[in-house]
Amino acid sequence: MQYKVYSGKIMTADLIKTLLDYIPRYAEEEGDFYSVAREELINALCSEKVNYDVAENTVNLIENLLDTLAVLNSDYLQKGEWCFISFPAQLLALSVLTAMNDKDSRFFADNFWNTQGISDDKKNKQRDLLSYIETNRVECHATHNAPPIRYIYVAWSIIKLDDKILFHQREDTKKRHDDKSGDYVLVGGRLNQRDNPAFSSDKKRYLQQLQSNDALLIEETLPETLKRELYEEAGLIFDSHYRFKPWRNLKPYRQVQGSAPNHAYTEYYFSIFYIELTLAGYLFLNETIKSDEHLVWFSMTDIENGKTAEDKIAYINALFNDFDNDRTALKMELMALPNSFDSSYSFKPKKYGLSLLQNTNKPLYAGVLGKEKILDLNLTKRQQAILLGLAAHTRGFEFVTLAENVILHPHGWFEIQNNATLQNELIALADLFKKTDFKIENQQDKFFRLSVEPSILYFDGQLFTYRADLNDSTKSKISVTITRAAMTTAFGLTVSKTETFIITRTLARNLQKLAQQQKLAEGEAERIEDHYKKTLHQDARFLDLGLKGLLRREVGEIKFVLFKAC
Repeated sequence: MQYKVYSGKIMTADLIKTLLDYIPRYAEEEGDFYSVAREELINALCSEKVNYDVAENTVNLIENLLDTLAVLNSDYLQKGEWCFISFPAQLLALSVLTAMNDKDSRFFADNFWNTQGISDDKKNKQRDLLSYIETNRVECHATHNAPPIRYIYVAWSIIKLDDKILFHQREDTKKRHDDKSGDYVLVGGRLNQRDNPAFSSDKKRYLQQLQSNDALLIEETLPETLKRELYEEAGLIFDSHYRFKPWRNLKPYRQVQGSAPNHAYTEYYFSIFYIELTLAGYLFLNETIKSDEHLVWFSMTDIENGKTAEDKIAYINALFNDFDNDRTALKMELMALPNSFDSSYSFKPKKYGLSLLQNTNKPLYAGVLGKEKILDLNLTKRQQAILLGLAAHTRGFEFVTLAENVILHPHGWFEIQNNATLQNELIALADLFKKTDFKIENQQDKFFRLSVEPSILYFDGQLFTYRADLNDSTKSKISVTITRAAMTTAFGLTVSKTETFIITRTLARNLQKLAQQQKLAEGEAERIEDHYKKTLHQDARFLDLGLKGLLRREVGEIKFVLFKAC
């Protein structure tokens, strides 16, 4: 038999055109229909002088397409017959086959799938279409095991500070405010083929592996992905700002997901790295977060709940899945990790005090509480001004003015830029303090701080003023104020601070007795001291002022130590 050929190949359009004359029909009304045997369709193509194998393959291919569209009755298919489920099913089949038969037919405009330079609206149209198709493909799979068509390799980071984990808002044109797909992920992102320097020399091999579950070339590239993503999302530079080490490779995770318009049933491979920040990186990150609303801290409880109190939703389903959705177990693992930067102070004893005295060349008064003594360390007025500024910032006092090229950072750190005089003075003072238990930390001759636990730092009582209004005798409780004066330091002027406290009239009168050095009954001073220590002295706002106390013992005598202005 002579078979029909055109330019050396059988024309697919002609084969489909022939099939259109033989496919079964379903009535638009009343539900009448008939079926057509598969063999009859094959013979119809063979009657056009088409090779039997070609005819059979063509019918099988079209049958596979129509069955995938779920328009053919499965019971009839098992008997080797085509039969449409309904008239709308027939319409869909005719629409697809007619378009395939007509060289001028398209389901979309020629530029519909272009992605370069298009609007978010057009991207979302692509996304919505792909999402609909892929979601149905997954949900309607007979064995609930649809294969993925997209593979993504991701490098995520764990940046942990103060027992919180840093998240970054997803790069997506369409926000998903629902529990299945949040807006916030761990800092990091997907691997890009150009992260591997060897990509340009073997594009075919690398792209094939990147779009498959074969990760041989991928694993060695993920650290480069991490470096790029940390720089793009947080401005962090490897080595200068941080180092990293592997933490966890997650189980492959599947989901219909992807940033518009790259949306499909995807298999994700996540590698998570633990980040160790340098001091420069820690300080840089703190400044960056202040001005970047895309960077958000999640507490351990937020992670366990999957969202913050402000309803910022985390997209870490793959991480939950790796812990078999035991979120408490995940929380415990994260809590066990050390903070990415150790901001603890080198000197942090208990029941200890370090006071900075005024008007003396030996300003350090330190020791176990109740047994303090003046340390034999002579400081010039300039050195005292530097020390006062270091201590004030460590204590968290605000500055109303700052010297030129001085930058404040958390946890008591000063950054000194282009000020060689102040830098040299700090270096010299740090060297002098090596004789004491109190360390002035110096990083790169640029970052400095007094490395002393803030809660044990106190300031001279001469800087504080106490006021109590005892005029209204009808009130059982009255307000008292304690003011810390502004302090002139080598770094700038601190803010004056006043706190108001409500105490009993009895305590206020008793404190007045001590302030006026009135004669007291035996044991009365001790009772006043006990009352004061159980009330006012326990107030966190009082402690934050940097005042060691209103009362102190001198040679067994209890004295009021502040200047009192009634």
